[in-house]
Amino acid sequence: TGRSTAAKNMALDDVILRCRANELIPNTIRFLQFDPPAVLVGYHQDTEHEVRFDYVRKKRIDVNRRVTGGGAIYFDKKTLGWEVIASKKSIPHHRGIEELFRLMCEGAVYALTTLGIRAAFRPKNDIEVNGRKISGTGGVEWADALLFQGTLLVNFDLETMIRALRIPIVKLKDKELKSAKERVTCIKWELDYEPGLGTIKEALKRGFERTFNVELVKGPLISVEKKVLRETLPAFQSDEWIFLDRRSLTESAVLQTVNKRPGGLIRVSLALDKHKSCIKSVLITGDFFAFPSRAILDLEAALKFTPSDRNSIHFTIQDFFATHEVQLPGISPEDLVNMIIEAVDK
Repeated sequence: TGRSTAAKNMALDDVILRCRANELIPNTIRFLQFDPPAVLVGYHQDTEHEVRFDYVRKKRIDVNRRVTGGGAIYFDKKTLGWEVIASKKSIPHHRGIEELFRLMCEGAVYALTTLGIRAAFRPKNDIEVNGRKISGTGGVEWADALLFQGTLLVNFDLETMIRALRIPIVKLKDKELKSAKERVTCIKWELDYEPGLGTIKEALKRGFERTFNVELVKGPLISVEKKVLRETLPAFQSDEWIFLDRRSLTESAVLQTVNKRPGGLIRVSLALDKHKSCIKSVLITGDFFAFPSRAILDLEAALKFTPSDRNSIHFTIQDFFATHEVQLPGISPEDLVNMIIEAVDK
């Protein structure tokens, strides 16, 4: 569907999903891009708390809300979005949400591999390259249809993302900011050149065909989709949609705690969803050593969506250390449990 405004792209997500649920269109793969660049908050998020409006207005960055949950993301003009909109019964057999996420990411993982990038799925919902995130994903369902989407970072403007979003890393000092930058990557950084958009789309197409054992046929929006889009777009352009507050500002606060252990300084920053009583995201930084170096990245991923009570946090961390070969000299799993609980208690 080419480059579009945030409102049109978000409306199209809703339109295509509903049309598929009503069996008006076939299963669909959609590629999308944004012009102007856009900040997209998750469906359940508070826009005022997630977006730095003074900055995005100055830079003329669109702001809108996804029909899917999850955290706020930034789409620059180079980022490519990919989506699978399909009936549930057409999706290959899977057991549980994590296996579904892994299955839906296979096409993009295969595409990156064919481009020369050794990518892998990282639970719960990321695609990574050597521990660094290159694609985040999420989904939503409507009746008997689902929409699963991902972002593919092609040549990413990380500095603008950091300034546009209210995420834990914006509160960190220069040393920790450098650590945060090491958590993401993009196609150009991995290959030292930027493949043409057509090449990337073709690789994704082959990956999805392989994953779902289908043949994809290129085509534009059909008449029913265009009609429903005309009817739907005004709602997605409205402040009522963009500022669809679900809770007070204080319930999405970024919480921090710092502790000095024999192994070094540890800083935990987390975003807590009080409405659902779970951890939305967590960032663990400091001057400690971890072996392998990517272990902290995997632990952060494992803690996403964990219930925010002590027992759940304790179980997740202890299970992570029991099932991964991880060494944090001078820092125990219980140290991390106590720090995260301390941040939650704030």
